[in-house]
Amino acid sequence: MIHVRIPERHDAEAFLLLAKSGFPIVCLPQNTYGVRDEHLRILKRERIPFKKLEAGRIPMPKPAMAV
Repeated sequence: MIHVRIPERHDAEAFLLLAKSGFPIVCLPQNTYGVRDEHLRILKRERIPFKKLEAGRIPMPKPAMAV
């Protein structure tokens, strides 16, 4: 799985394209997604800017405290 960050300006459009692709995606905080190679081809074809993230720079959600 490849992790990418989409600029805020293009986030909604990119999310719809990724979700409609038929392949599963992982949504993370700060406009970050876990995607496949097929998703990268879609983003490039539609000219949606993105930045690949290194494994140590992926924002992981914090677990919620049990009440």
